[in-house]
Amino acid sequence: MTSESETRLPADDEPEEALDEVDQPGAGSLRAAVEEYAQREFQRGRLPSDAIAGLNSAVASVPDGMASGLLAGVNPIYGLYACIAGPIVGGLLSSSQLMVIATTSGLSLTAGQALEHLTIEDRTDALFALVILAGVIQVALGLFRVGALTRFVSFSVMTGFIIGIGVLTILTQIPTLTGYAPENGSRVGQAFETLTHISEVDPVTVGVSVAAFVLVVILPRFLGSVGTLLGVVLPSVVVWAFFDGVEVVGDVGEIPSGLPMPALPPVAAIDPAVISGAIAVAIIGIVQGAGVSQSVPNPDGKRRNVSRDILAQGFANVASGGFHGIPVGGSIKTTALTVLSGARSRWATVFAGVWMAILVLAAPNLLVQVAMPALAALLVYASLSLVRVREARSLWMTGWPSRLASVTTFLTTLVLPIQAAVGIGVVLSALVSMYAASADISVVQLIRHPDGNVEERVPPGDLPSDEVTVLDVYGHLFFAAARTLERRLPGPDSAHHPVVVLRLRGRTKVGATLIEVLTNYADRLREVDGRLYLSGLSNEAYDQIVRTKKLRLTGPVRAYEATPVRGESTQEAAADARTWLVRVLEDEQGDETPEQT
Repeated sequence: MTSESETRLPADDEPEEALDEVDQPGAGSLRAAVEEYAQREFQRGRLPSDAIAGLNSAVASVPDGMASGLLAGVNPIYGLYACIAGPIVGGLLSSSQLMVIATTSGLSLTAGQALEHLTIEDRTDALFALVILAGVIQVALGLFRVGALTRFVSFSVMTGFIIGIGVLTILTQIPTLTGYAPENGSRVGQAFETLTHISEVDPVTVGVSVAAFVLVVILPRFLGSVGTLLGVVLPSVVVWAFFDGVEVVGDVGEIPSGLPMPALPPVAAIDPAVISGAIAVAIIGIVQGAGVSQSVPNPDGKRRNVSRDILAQGFANVASGGFHGIPVGGSIKTTALTVLSGARSRWATVFAGVWMAILVLAAPNLLVQVAMPALAALLVYASLSLVRVREARSLWMTGWPSRLASVTTFLTTLVLPIQAAVGIGVVLSALVSMYAASADISVVQLIRHPDGNVEERVPPGDLPSDEVTVLDVYGHLFFAAARTLERRLPGPDSAHHPVVVLRLRGRTKVGATLIEVLTNYADRLREVDGRLYLSGLSNEAYDQIVRTKKLRLTGPVRAYEATPVRGESTQEAAADARTWLVRVLEDEQGDETPEQT
Protein backbone atom coordinates (compact mmCIF):
# COMPACT_ATOMS: atom_id res chain seq x y z
CA MET A 1 0.00 0.00 0.00
CA THR A 2 1.16 3.52 -0.59
CA SER A 3 0.04 7.10 -0.17
CA GLU A 4 0.51 10.20 -2.28
CA SER A 5 2.53 12.07 0.35
CA GLU A 6 6.17 11.39 1.09
CA THR A 7 8.46 13.10 3.57
CA ARG A 8 11.44 14.69 1.81
CA LEU A 9 14.83 14.00 3.33
CA PRO A 10 17.58 16.43 2.26
CA ALA A 11 20.89 14.98 1.26
CA ASP A 12 23.90 15.55 3.46
CA ASP A 13 25.56 17.79 0.88
CA GLU A 14 22.46 19.85 0.11
CA PRO A 15 22.99 23.62 0.65
CA GLU A 16 21.40 25.02 3.78
CA GLU A 17 19.20 27.48 1.95
CA ALA A 18 17.54 24.65 0.05
CA LEU A 19 16.17 23.25 3.29
CA ASP A 20 13.76 26.07 3.90
CA GLU A 21 12.89 29.59 2.95
CA VAL A 22 13.44 32.10 5.72
CA ASP A 23 11.02 34.94 5.32
CA GLN A 24 10.19 38.05 7.28
CA PRO A 25 7.67 40.86 7.01
CA GLY A 26 8.61 42.99 3.99
CA ALA A 27 10.78 40.36 2.32
CA GLY A 28 7.89 39.24 0.14
CA SER A 29 7.43 42.79 -1.14
CA LEU A 30 11.16 43.02 -1.88
CA ARG A 31 11.10 39.72 -3.75
CA ALA A 32 8.15 40.80 -5.86
CA ALA A 33 9.73 44.19 -6.59
CA VAL A 34 13.05 42.89 -7.88
CA GLU A 35 12.18 39.53 -9.45
CA GLU A 36 10.96 40.80 -12.81
CA TYR A 37 13.73 43.38 -13.04
CA ALA A 38 16.36 40.80 -12.12
CA GLN A 39 15.26 38.36 -14.80
CA ARG A 40 15.40 41.11 -17.42
CA GLU A 41 18.56 42.94 -16.46
CA PHE A 42 21.02 40.60 -14.74
CA GLN A 43 22.46 39.52 -18.05
CA ARG A 44 24.09 42.89 -18.78
CA GLY A 45 26.84 43.04 -16.16
CA ARG A 46 28.71 46.35 -16.42
CA LEU A 47 30.77 48.05 -13.73
CA PRO A 48 29.40 51.56 -14.48
CA SER A 49 25.91 50.31 -13.66
CA ASP A 50 27.17 49.08 -10.30
CA ALA A 51 28.81 52.45 -9.63
CA ILE A 52 25.57 54.32 -10.35
CA ALA A 53 23.53 51.89 -8.25
CA GLY A 54 26.01 52.31 -5.41
CA LEU A 55 25.75 56.11 -5.63
CA ASN A 56 21.96 55.97 -5.42
CA SER A 57 22.23 53.68 -2.42
CA ALA A 58 24.72 56.00 -0.68
CA VAL A 59 22.59 59.10 -1.27
CA ALA A 60 19.50 57.37 0.10
CA SER A 61 21.48 56.10 3.09
CA VAL A 62 22.57 59.57 4.23
CA PRO A 63 19.26 60.44 5.91
CA ASP A 64 18.57 56.81 6.84
CA GLY A 65 22.00 56.36 8.38
CA MET A 66 21.79 59.56 10.39
CA ALA A 67 18.28 58.71 11.54
CA SER A 68 19.51 55.29 12.66
CA GLY A 69 22.29 56.95 14.65
CA LEU A 70 19.65 59.09 16.30
CA LEU A 71 17.63 55.97 17.06
CA ALA A 72 20.65 54.33 18.67
CA GLY A 73 20.96 57.35 20.98
CA VAL A 74 24.35 58.54 19.70
CA ASN A 75 25.77 61.10 17.30
CA PRO A 76 24.06 60.58 13.89
CA ILE A 77 27.47 60.60 12.17
CA TYR A 78 28.04 57.10 13.57
CA GLY A 79 25.18 55.89 11.38
CA LEU A 80 27.05 57.16 8.32
CA TYR A 81 30.26 55.46 9.43
CA ALA A 82 28.30 52.21 9.63
CA CYS A 83 27.06 52.80 6.08
CA ILE A 84 30.70 52.87 4.99
CA ALA A 85 31.99 49.76 6.75
CA GLY A 86 28.88 47.60 6.41
CA PRO A 87 28.39 47.68 2.62
CA ILE A 88 32.11 47.35 1.85
CA VAL A 89 32.88 44.41 4.14
CA GLY A 90 29.49 42.75 3.71
CA GLY A 91 29.55 43.23 -0.06
CA LEU A 92 32.92 41.51 -0.36
CA LEU A 93 32.05 38.52 1.84
CA SER A 94 28.32 37.81 1.46
CA SER A 95 27.14 34.86 -0.65
CA SER A 96 24.06 36.95 -1.52
CA GLN A 97 25.84 39.23 -3.96
CA LEU A 98 23.24 42.01 -4.08
CA MET A 99 22.27 42.13 -0.40
CA VAL A 100 23.29 45.45 1.14
CA ILE A 101 24.43 45.20 4.76
CA ALA A 102 23.65 48.59 6.24
CA THR A 103 21.83 50.24 9.14
CA THR A 104 18.31 49.13 10.02
CA SER A 105 15.86 50.65 12.47
CA GLY A 106 15.38 47.38 14.34
CA LEU A 107 19.08 46.92 15.08
CA SER A 108 19.57 50.59 15.96
CA LEU A 109 16.63 50.64 18.34
CA THR A 110 17.77 47.40 19.97
CA ALA A 111 21.24 48.80 20.59
CA GLY A 112 19.90 52.14 21.79
CA GLN A 113 17.46 50.57 24.22
CA ALA A 114 20.14 48.27 25.64
CA LEU A 115 22.30 51.31 26.49
CA GLU A 116 19.69 53.89 27.46
CA HIS A 117 20.71 53.63 31.13
CA LEU A 118 24.11 55.15 30.29
CA THR A 119 25.07 58.79 29.91
CA ILE A 120 25.91 60.13 26.46
CA GLU A 121 29.62 60.08 27.29
CA ASP A 122 29.62 56.43 28.39
CA ARG A 123 27.14 55.28 25.77
CA THR A 124 29.45 55.81 22.80
CA ASP A 125 32.19 53.40 23.87
CA ALA A 126 29.58 50.94 25.11
CA LEU A 127 27.84 51.06 21.71
CA PHE A 128 31.02 50.29 19.81
CA ALA A 129 31.75 47.42 22.21
CA LEU A 130 28.22 46.10 21.70
CA VAL A 131 28.53 46.24 17.90
CA ILE A 132 31.89 44.44 17.87
CA LEU A 133 30.66 41.80 20.33
CA ALA A 134 27.52 41.25 18.22
CA GLY A 135 29.77 40.78 15.19
CA VAL A 136 31.94 38.26 17.03
CA ILE A 137 28.82 36.30 18.04
CA GLN A 138 27.59 36.27 14.45
CA VAL A 139 31.00 35.14 13.17
CA ALA A 140 31.03 32.29 15.69
CA LEU A 141 27.49 31.24 14.75
CA GLY A 142 28.36 31.42 11.07
CA LEU A 143 31.41 29.20 11.58
CA PHE A 144 29.22 26.65 13.35
CA ARG A 145 26.82 26.75 10.36
CA VAL A 146 23.69 27.63 12.30
CA GLY A 147 22.06 29.28 9.28
CA ALA A 148 19.51 26.50 8.92
CA LEU A 149 18.24 27.23 12.45
CA THR A 150 16.88 30.62 11.38
CA ARG A 151 13.84 28.89 9.90
CA PHE A 152 12.69 28.03 13.43
CA VAL A 153 11.82 31.69 14.13
CA SER A 154 8.16 31.74 13.17
CA PHE A 155 6.68 34.31 10.81
CA SER A 156 4.05 35.26 13.41
CA VAL A 157 6.71 36.06 16.00
CA MET A 158 8.76 38.01 13.48
CA THR A 159 5.69 39.97 12.34
CA GLY A 160 4.75 40.87 15.93
CA PHE A 161 8.33 41.92 16.61
CA ILE A 162 8.68 44.03 13.45
CA ILE A 163 5.37 45.82 14.06
CA GLY A 164 6.38 46.35 17.70
CA ILE A 165 9.70 47.83 16.55
CA GLY A 166 7.82 50.17 14.22
CA VAL A 167 5.49 51.41 16.95
CA LEU A 168 8.32 51.67 19.48
CA THR A 169 10.43 53.65 17.03
CA ILE A 170 7.62 56.18 16.62
CA LEU A 171 7.25 56.48 20.40
CA THR A 172 10.98 57.06 20.88
CA GLN A 173 10.88 60.06 18.53
CA ILE A 174 8.16 61.94 20.41
CA PRO A 175 10.58 64.24 22.29
CA THR A 176 12.44 65.11 19.08
CA LEU A 177 9.25 65.61 17.09
CA THR A 178 7.61 67.90 19.64
CA GLY A 179 10.46 69.62 21.47
CA TYR A 180 8.91 68.43 24.75
CA ALA A 181 10.99 66.22 27.04
CA PRO A 182 8.72 63.82 28.98
CA GLU A 183 9.83 62.72 32.44
CA ASN A 184 8.20 59.30 32.25
CA GLY A 185 10.73 56.52 31.75
CA SER A 186 8.72 54.19 29.51
CA ARG A 187 8.09 54.93 25.85
CA VAL A 188 4.36 54.37 26.16
CA GLY A 189 4.29 56.59 29.26
CA GLN A 190 6.14 59.33 27.38
CA ALA A 191 3.51 59.28 24.66
CA PHE A 192 0.66 59.72 27.15
CA GLU A 193 2.57 62.39 29.06
CA THR A 194 3.15 64.39 25.88
CA LEU A 195 -0.53 64.19 24.97
CA THR A 196 -1.48 65.50 28.42
CA HIS A 197 1.03 68.39 28.13
CA ILE A 198 0.24 69.37 24.58
CA SER A 199 0.41 73.06 25.47
CA GLU A 200 4.11 72.73 26.33
CA VAL A 201 5.30 71.42 22.97
CA ASP A 202 7.37 73.70 20.73
CA PRO A 203 5.20 74.79 17.78
CA VAL A 204 8.22 75.49 15.55
CA THR A 205 9.66 72.02 16.16
CA VAL A 206 6.28 70.45 15.45
CA GLY A 207 5.98 72.51 12.26
CA VAL A 208 9.41 71.35 11.05
CA SER A 209 8.48 67.74 11.85
CA VAL A 210 5.20 67.94 9.94
CA ALA A 211 6.81 69.66 6.96
CA ALA A 212 9.58 67.06 6.78
CA PHE A 213 7.09 64.21 7.06
CA VAL A 214 4.99 65.58 4.18
CA LEU A 215 8.09 66.07 2.04
CA VAL A 216 9.52 62.58 2.60
CA VAL A 217 6.13 61.15 1.65
CA ILE A 218 5.60 63.24 -1.50
CA LEU A 219 9.02 63.99 -3.01
CA PRO A 220 10.23 60.39 -3.52
CA ARG A 221 7.20 59.76 -5.71
CA PHE A 222 8.66 62.21 -8.24
CA LEU A 223 12.39 62.24 -7.52
CA GLY A 224 13.15 58.75 -6.24
CA SER A 225 15.79 58.35 -3.53
CA VAL A 226 16.90 61.97 -4.01
CA GLY A 227 13.43 63.02 -2.87
CA THR A 228 14.00 61.42 0.54
CA LEU A 229 17.24 63.34 0.92
CA LEU A 230 15.54 66.61 -0.07
CA GLY A 231 12.74 65.88 2.39
CA VAL A 232 15.33 66.19 5.17
CA VAL A 233 17.50 68.88 3.58
CA LEU A 234 14.80 71.47 2.78
CA PRO A 235 13.38 71.74 6.34
CA SER A 236 16.98 71.86 7.62
CA VAL A 237 17.72 74.82 5.35
CA VAL A 238 14.64 76.63 6.68
CA VAL A 239 15.73 75.96 10.26
CA TRP A 240 19.29 77.19 9.53
CA ALA A 241 17.97 80.38 7.92
CA PHE A 242 15.13 81.34 10.27
CA PHE A 243 14.94 79.34 13.51
CA ASP A 244 17.81 79.11 15.97
CA GLY A 245 15.93 77.26 18.68
CA VAL A 246 15.30 74.00 16.78
CA GLU A 247 17.71 71.20 17.63
CA VAL A 248 20.19 70.20 14.90
CA VAL A 249 22.77 67.44 14.59
CA GLY A 250 25.52 69.73 15.81
CA ASP A 251 23.70 70.06 19.14
CA VAL A 252 23.83 66.27 19.65
CA GLY A 253 27.53 65.87 19.00
CA GLU A 254 30.48 67.18 17.04
CA ILE A 255 30.86 66.03 13.44
CA PRO A 256 34.59 65.37 12.99
CA SER A 257 36.25 66.07 9.69
CA GLY A 258 37.72 63.13 7.80
CA LEU A 259 37.13 59.47 8.42
CA PRO A 260 37.59 57.72 11.78
CA MET A 261 40.66 55.65 12.50
CA PRO A 262 40.08 52.06 13.61
CA ALA A 263 40.10 51.63 17.39
CA LEU A 264 38.87 49.16 19.99
CA PRO A 265 36.63 50.38 22.82
CA PRO A 266 37.92 49.96 26.38
CA VAL A 267 37.20 46.63 28.06
CA ALA A 268 35.54 48.54 30.90
CA ALA A 269 32.75 49.51 28.50
CA ILE A 270 31.50 45.90 28.48
CA ASP A 271 28.82 45.21 31.08
CA PRO A 272 25.84 42.80 31.29
CA ALA A 273 23.62 45.22 29.36
CA VAL A 274 26.18 45.38 26.55
CA ILE A 275 26.42 41.58 26.42
CA SER A 276 22.65 41.02 26.40
CA GLY A 277 22.20 43.79 23.83
CA ALA A 278 24.89 42.25 21.62
CA ILE A 279 23.14 38.87 21.73
CA ALA A 280 19.83 40.51 20.78
CA VAL A 281 21.42 42.47 17.92
CA ALA A 282 23.15 39.33 16.64
CA ILE A 283 19.94 37.27 16.61
CA ILE A 284 17.79 40.00 15.04
CA GLY A 285 20.44 40.69 12.41
CA ILE A 286 20.72 37.01 11.50
CA VAL A 287 16.98 36.56 11.03
CA GLN A 288 16.51 39.81 9.11
CA GLY A 289 19.53 39.10 6.91
CA ALA A 290 18.31 35.59 6.11
CA GLY A 291 14.97 36.99 4.97
CA VAL A 292 16.63 39.60 2.75
CA SER A 293 19.15 37.21 1.17
CA GLN A 294 16.40 34.75 0.24
CA SER A 295 14.56 37.53 -1.58
CA VAL A 296 17.25 38.53 -4.07
CA PRO A 297 18.68 36.01 -6.58
CA ASN A 298 22.36 36.11 -7.47
CA PRO A 299 23.10 37.47 -10.95
CA ASP A 300 25.39 34.54 -11.83
CA GLY A 301 22.92 31.94 -10.58
CA LYS A 302 25.10 30.75 -7.70
CA ARG A 303 23.35 29.39 -4.64
CA ARG A 304 23.23 31.45 -1.48
CA ASN A 305 24.59 30.14 1.80
CA VAL A 306 22.87 31.39 4.94
CA SER A 307 25.84 30.64 7.20
CA ARG A 308 28.22 32.55 4.93
CA ASP A 309 25.83 35.51 4.98
CA ILE A 310 25.89 35.35 8.80
CA LEU A 311 29.69 35.45 8.66
CA ALA A 312 29.53 38.47 6.34
CA GLN A 313 27.22 40.32 8.73
CA GLY A 314 29.46 39.41 11.64
CA PHE A 315 32.62 40.76 10.01
CA ALA A 316 30.68 43.83 8.85
CA ASN A 317 29.63 44.55 12.45
CA VAL A 318 33.18 44.04 13.73
CA ALA A 319 34.37 46.53 11.12
CA SER A 320 31.53 48.95 11.87
CA GLY A 321 32.22 48.93 15.61
CA GLY A 322 35.94 49.27 15.00
CA PHE A 323 35.35 52.34 12.81
CA HIS A 324 32.88 54.01 15.22
CA GLY A 325 29.72 52.72 13.57
CA ILE A 326 26.35 51.45 14.81
CA PRO A 327 25.00 47.91 14.14
CA VAL A 328 24.45 46.79 10.56
CA GLY A 329 22.51 43.95 8.95
CA GLY A 330 20.69 42.97 5.79
CA SER A 331 18.53 45.96 4.81
CA ILE A 332 15.32 45.36 2.84
CA LYS A 333 14.93 48.97 1.76
CA THR A 334 18.52 49.60 0.70
CA THR A 335 18.83 46.25 -1.07
CA ALA A 336 15.68 46.86 -3.10
CA LEU A 337 16.82 50.36 -4.03
CA THR A 338 20.27 49.12 -5.11
CA VAL A 339 18.85 46.37 -7.32
CA LEU A 340 16.25 48.64 -8.90
CA SER A 341 18.99 51.24 -9.54
CA GLY A 342 20.79 48.81 -11.84
CA ALA A 343 23.07 46.69 -9.63
CA ARG A 344 24.71 43.85 -11.58
CA SER A 345 27.16 42.38 -9.04
CA ARG A 346 28.44 42.59 -5.48
CA TRP A 347 30.52 45.62 -6.49
CA ALA A 348 27.38 47.76 -6.34
CA THR A 349 27.26 47.30 -2.56
CA VAL A 350 30.97 47.96 -2.27
CA PHE A 351 30.55 51.15 -4.30
CA ALA A 352 27.75 52.21 -1.92
CA GLY A 353 30.23 52.19 0.97
CA VAL A 354 32.90 53.99 -1.04
CA TRP A 355 30.48 56.72 -2.15
CA MET A 356 29.33 57.18 1.46
CA ALA A 357 32.95 57.70 2.52
CA ILE A 358 33.32 60.37 -0.17
CA LEU A 359 30.13 62.12 0.96
CA VAL A 360 31.28 62.14 4.60
CA LEU A 361 34.65 63.57 3.59
CA ALA A 362 33.11 66.21 1.34
CA ALA A 363 30.28 67.58 3.49
CA PRO A 364 30.97 67.41 7.26
CA ASN A 365 30.06 71.09 7.74
CA LEU A 366 26.68 70.56 6.11
CA LEU A 367 25.82 67.52 8.21
CA VAL A 368 25.92 69.49 11.46
CA GLN A 369 23.05 71.68 10.21
CA VAL A 370 20.61 68.82 9.62
CA ALA A 371 17.47 69.40 11.70
CA MET A 372 16.80 66.66 14.24
CA PRO A 373 12.98 66.90 13.85
CA ALA A 374 13.43 66.21 10.13
CA LEU A 375 15.37 63.03 10.89
CA ALA A 376 12.73 62.03 13.44
CA ALA A 377 10.00 62.57 10.84
CA LEU A 378 11.88 60.32 8.43
CA LEU A 379 12.07 57.62 11.11
CA VAL A 380 8.33 57.90 11.75
CA TYR A 381 7.59 57.53 8.05
CA ALA A 382 9.90 54.51 7.74
CA SER A 383 8.36 52.97 10.86
CA LEU A 384 4.83 53.32 9.55
CA SER A 385 5.81 51.11 6.62
CA LEU A 386 6.67 48.36 9.11
CA VAL A 387 3.12 48.32 10.49
CA ARG A 388 1.61 46.16 7.76
CA VAL A 389 -2.11 45.89 8.44
CA ARG A 390 -2.62 43.29 5.71
CA GLU A 391 -0.01 40.92 7.16
CA ALA A 392 -1.37 41.43 10.68
CA ARG A 393 -4.91 40.67 9.52
CA SER A 394 -3.73 37.56 7.67
CA LEU A 395 -2.00 36.30 10.81
CA TRP A 396 -5.08 37.00 12.90
CA MET A 397 -7.21 34.89 10.56
CA THR A 398 -4.71 32.00 10.61
CA GLY A 399 -5.67 30.79 14.07
CA TRP A 400 -5.10 31.29 17.77
CA PRO A 401 -1.47 30.00 17.89
CA SER A 402 -0.40 32.68 15.40
CA ARG A 403 -2.46 35.32 17.19
CA LEU A 404 -0.96 34.45 20.55
CA ALA A 405 2.60 34.44 19.23
CA SER A 406 2.36 37.72 17.30
CA VAL A 407 0.36 39.66 19.92
CA THR A 408 2.58 38.48 22.79
CA THR A 409 5.75 39.42 20.90
CA PHE A 410 4.26 42.81 19.97
CA LEU A 411 3.32 43.65 23.56
CA THR A 412 6.61 42.47 25.05
CA THR A 413 8.49 44.59 22.49
CA LEU A 414 6.59 47.65 23.72
CA VAL A 415 6.82 47.12 27.47
CA LEU A 416 10.01 45.09 28.02
CA PRO A 417 13.63 45.62 27.04
CA ILE A 418 14.15 44.42 23.49
CA GLN A 419 16.66 41.81 24.68
CA ALA A 420 13.89 40.23 26.76
CA ALA A 421 11.40 40.54 23.90
CA VAL A 422 13.82 38.76 21.56
CA GLY A 423 14.32 35.96 24.06
CA ILE A 424 10.58 35.57 24.57
CA GLY A 425 10.07 35.62 20.80
CA VAL A 426 12.60 32.82 20.27
CA VAL A 427 10.98 30.72 23.01
CA LEU A 428 7.52 31.43 21.56
CA SER A 429 8.72 30.37 18.11
CA ALA A 430 9.91 27.07 19.52
CA LEU A 431 6.68 26.53 21.45
CA VAL A 432 4.49 27.38 18.45
CA SER A 433 6.56 25.07 16.26
CA MET A 434 6.31 22.20 18.74
CA TYR A 435 2.58 22.72 19.24
CA ALA A 436 1.92 22.86 15.50
CA ALA A 437 4.01 19.73 14.90
CA SER A 438 2.28 17.85 17.72
CA ALA A 439 -1.23 18.85 16.62
CA ASP A 440 -0.75 18.42 12.87
CA ILE A 441 -1.02 14.62 12.92
CA SER A 442 -3.52 12.73 10.80
CA VAL A 443 -4.10 8.99 10.39
CA VAL A 444 -5.76 7.62 7.26
CA GLN A 445 -6.83 4.14 6.23
CA LEU A 446 -5.52 2.93 2.87
CA ILE A 447 -7.85 0.83 0.70
CA ARG A 448 -6.47 -0.75 -2.48
CA HIS A 449 -9.04 -1.16 -5.28
CA PRO A 450 -8.92 -3.87 -7.97
CA ASP A 451 -7.75 -1.31 -10.55
CA GLY A 452 -4.63 -0.62 -8.44
CA ASN A 453 -5.70 2.79 -7.15
CA VAL A 454 -5.33 3.46 -3.44
CA GLU A 455 -8.11 5.29 -1.61
CA GLU A 456 -7.63 7.17 1.63
CA ARG A 457 -10.46 6.97 4.15
CA VAL A 458 -11.09 8.16 7.66
CA PRO A 459 -10.11 5.18 9.82
CA PRO A 460 -12.73 3.59 12.06
CA GLY A 461 -12.83 4.53 15.71
CA ASP A 462 -12.61 0.85 16.65
CA LEU A 463 -10.74 -1.83 14.74
CA PRO A 464 -12.86 -4.50 13.02
CA SER A 465 -12.44 -8.12 14.04
CA ASP A 466 -10.63 -10.65 11.81
CA GLU A 467 -9.51 -8.00 9.31
CA VAL A 468 -6.29 -6.32 8.21
CA THR A 469 -6.41 -2.51 8.53
CA VAL A 470 -3.69 -0.57 6.70
CA LEU A 471 -2.96 2.87 8.15
CA ASP A 472 -0.73 5.74 7.02
CA VAL A 473 0.40 8.68 9.13
CA TYR A 474 0.94 12.31 8.11
CA GLY A 475 3.08 14.62 10.25
CA HIS A 476 6.11 14.44 12.51
CA LEU A 477 6.05 11.88 15.30
CA PHE A 478 8.43 13.23 17.93
CA PHE A 479 7.60 14.02 21.57
CA ALA A 480 4.02 15.24 21.99
CA ALA A 481 3.19 14.36 18.38
CA ALA A 482 3.66 10.67 19.20
CA ARG A 483 1.08 11.02 21.98
CA THR A 484 -1.29 12.64 19.49
CA LEU A 485 -0.81 9.61 17.24
CA GLU A 486 -1.63 7.35 20.18
CA ARG A 487 -5.00 9.07 20.64
CA ARG A 488 -5.84 8.85 16.94
CA LEU A 489 -5.07 5.18 16.33
CA PRO A 490 -8.22 3.01 16.11
CA GLY A 491 -8.99 1.22 19.36
CA PRO A 492 -8.49 -2.59 19.41
CA ASP A 493 -10.14 -3.40 22.75
CA SER A 494 -13.55 -4.53 21.40
CA ALA A 495 -12.17 -6.52 18.44
CA HIS A 496 -10.98 -10.11 17.99
CA HIS A 497 -7.87 -10.86 15.92
CA PRO A 498 -7.48 -7.26 14.67
CA VAL A 499 -4.39 -6.73 12.53
CA VAL A 500 -2.88 -3.29 11.86
CA VAL A 501 -0.29 -2.44 9.20
CA LEU A 502 1.16 0.97 10.13
CA ARG A 503 3.12 2.71 7.38
CA LEU A 504 6.09 4.77 8.66
CA ARG A 505 7.98 5.46 5.44
CA GLY A 506 10.14 8.60 5.24
CA ARG A 507 11.13 8.78 8.91
CA THR A 508 14.84 8.38 9.41
CA LYS A 509 14.53 8.15 13.19
CA VAL A 510 11.95 7.09 15.74
CA GLY A 511 12.06 8.73 19.15
CA ALA A 512 11.71 7.06 22.53
CA THR A 513 8.16 8.41 22.90
CA LEU A 514 7.06 6.89 19.60
CA ILE A 515 8.60 3.53 20.52
CA GLU A 516 6.71 3.65 23.82
CA VAL A 517 3.45 4.45 21.98
CA LEU A 518 3.98 1.58 19.52
CA THR A 519 4.84 -0.79 22.37
CA ASN A 520 1.64 0.08 24.25
CA TYR A 521 -0.45 -0.28 21.09
CA ALA A 522 1.15 -3.65 20.30
CA ASP A 523 0.36 -4.85 23.84
CA ARG A 524 -3.29 -3.84 23.43
CA LEU A 525 -3.43 -5.75 20.13
CA ARG A 526 -1.82 -8.79 21.73
CA GLU A 527 -4.43 -8.85 24.49
CA VAL A 528 -7.15 -9.39 21.87
CA ASP A 529 -5.03 -11.85 19.82
CA GLY A 530 -4.08 -9.24 17.25
CA ARG A 531 -0.85 -8.12 15.62
CA LEU A 532 0.99 -4.94 14.59
CA TYR A 533 3.00 -4.75 11.35
CA LEU A 534 5.34 -1.77 10.80
CA SER A 535 6.23 -1.05 7.17
CA GLY A 536 8.45 1.38 5.30
CA LEU A 537 11.08 1.61 8.05
CA SER A 538 14.41 3.19 7.18
CA ASN A 539 17.60 1.36 8.15
CA GLU A 540 18.20 3.80 11.00
CA ALA A 541 14.66 3.49 12.35
CA TYR A 542 14.78 -0.30 12.13
CA ASP A 543 18.09 -0.40 14.02
CA GLN A 544 16.67 1.90 16.72
CA ILE A 545 13.69 -0.38 17.24
CA VAL A 546 15.93 -3.45 17.45
CA ARG A 547 18.33 -1.80 19.94
CA THR A 548 15.58 -0.74 22.35
CA LYS A 549 14.29 -4.35 22.65
CA LYS A 550 10.87 -3.00 23.67
CA LEU A 551 8.98 -4.07 20.55
CA ARG A 552 9.04 -7.87 20.35
CA LEU A 553 9.65 -8.31 16.65
CA THR A 554 9.33 -12.12 16.97
CA GLY A 555 5.99 -11.84 18.74
CA PRO A 556 2.95 -9.66 18.09
CA VAL A 557 5.02 -7.13 16.10
CA ARG A 558 6.62 -7.46 12.68
CA ALA A 559 8.85 -4.85 11.01
CA TYR A 560 9.55 -4.36 7.31
CA GLU A 561 12.30 -2.13 5.99
CA ALA A 562 11.60 0.27 3.14
CA THR A 563 12.64 -0.61 -0.39
CA PRO A 564 13.33 1.73 -3.33
CA VAL A 565 9.82 0.93 -4.62
CA ARG A 566 7.23 2.97 -2.77
CA GLY A 567 4.55 0.86 -1.14
CA GLU A 568 6.37 -2.43 -1.68
CA SER A 569 7.11 -3.09 2.00
CA THR A 570 3.55 -2.15 2.92
CA GLN A 571 2.14 -4.60 0.37
CA GLU A 572 4.44 -7.31 1.70
CA ALA A 573 3.39 -6.57 5.28
CA ALA A 574 -0.31 -6.64 4.33
CA ALA A 575 0.11 -9.95 2.48
CA ASP A 576 1.91 -11.56 5.43
CA ALA A 577 -0.75 -10.19 7.80
CA ARG A 578 -3.53 -11.76 5.76
CA THR A 579 -1.68 -15.08 5.61
CA TRP A 580 -1.27 -15.07 9.37
CA LEU A 581 -4.91 -14.14 9.90
CA VAL A 582 -6.16 -16.90 7.59
CA ARG A 583 -4.00 -19.45 9.39
CA VAL A 584 -5.25 -18.35 12.81
CA LEU A 585 -8.88 -18.45 11.73
CA GLU A 586 -8.39 -21.91 10.18
CA ASP A 587 -6.78 -23.15 13.39
CA GLU A 588 -9.71 -21.85 15.42
CA GLN A 589 -12.22 -23.51 13.10
CA GLY A 590 -10.25 -26.76 13.32
CA ASP A 591 -10.38 -26.62 17.12
CA GLU A 592 -14.12 -26.05 17.07
CA THR A 593 -15.01 -28.87 14.57
CA PRO A 594 -14.33 -31.93 16.87
CA GLU A 595 -16.40 -30.40 19.63
CA GLN A 596 -19.26 -29.77 17.26
CA THR A 597 -18.99 -33.35 15.97
